[in-house]
Amino acid sequence: MTRFIAPAFVLVLLSACSPPIEPGLHGYVEGDFIALAPDMPGRIIETSLLEGGPATAGQIAFRVDDTDAQAALAAATAQLAVATAQFDDAAAGARAPEIGAARDQLAQATAAQAQAGDDLTRTRELFQQGHVSQARLDQAEAAAETANARVSEMRQRLNLVQLPARENQLRALQAAIAAAQSSVDRAEFTLSQRHITVPSNGHVERQIRYAGEQAGPAQPVYSLLPEGAVHAVVFIPEGELAATPSGTRLAVNCDGCASGLMATITRIDDEAQFTAPFIYSDSERSRLVYRAEARFDANPPPPGTPLRLEVR
Repeated sequence: MTRFIAPAFVLVLLSACSPPIEPGLHGYVEGDFIALAPDMPGRIIETSLLEGGPATAGQIAFRVDDTDAQAALAAATAQLAVATAQFDDAAAGARAPEIGAARDQLAQATAAQAQAGDDLTRTRELFQQGHVSQARLDQAEAAAETANARVSEMRQRLNLVQLPARENQLRALQAAIAAAQSSVDRAEFTLSQRHITVPSNGHVERQIRYAGEQAGPAQPVYSLLPEGAVHAVVFIPEGELAATPSGTRLAVNCDGCASGLMATITRIDDEAQFTAPFIYSDSERSRLVYRAEARFDANPPPPGTPLRLEVR
């Protein structure tokens, strides 16, 4: 009979020492922070945001040295101007002085043609009269043919200088313009990446680097908390999972929480985990829980705040 008294006494003693089971669910506030960093490494020359202060979408957060980007843009712009001028010159054909010179040469050739024709006519008359030899007639005929050929050549040259460049040459010059424009676009984009803007309204959680320091893709300058990027992490015991599906409304309690603050469960993990990462009471020990996320209706507490939640 007495051997059953000690175990019963121990059981009563343990029950008296155990803390009362806290009602509801437990969790904490989590923020989806973003790191603000340049896409290309460079030295910071100016910062505009204050740690702990607001950040407005489109506001310049910081600037990185852009000397090389400015030089690249100037070079690309100059190359575009060269390519455009070459195309315009080829498409327009010869200039007025060149066309005038071709016309003068045609006029000279025409005059020489007339002179050679007259000489040939006189030489034929003299040959028929027996005053000149056959050789002299042959020379006059050859001179007339040469003069005719020269006139034909000058006419063709005048036509050519008045025409624009050949189609293939124009296509090549158009391609050069397109390539130069691409270089300008790339240089402008590179320059724009040296002025980093705030992607959305939010709060500056921390300034990591300052003017004079090096920044890059892996060396952010600011850590920002965007608006609406705060949610509650809730741990649902396995036994309460069926009664707490997505869409369940929760009353939120914490030190500093606004009265009547509510949150809605938006997602629940598919797999359970043993013991929540943060233990807020002994009653949470050794319990199989599911991690869930909930969105606050308004005015969420700061990230890291412990929460007590009740199903409503």
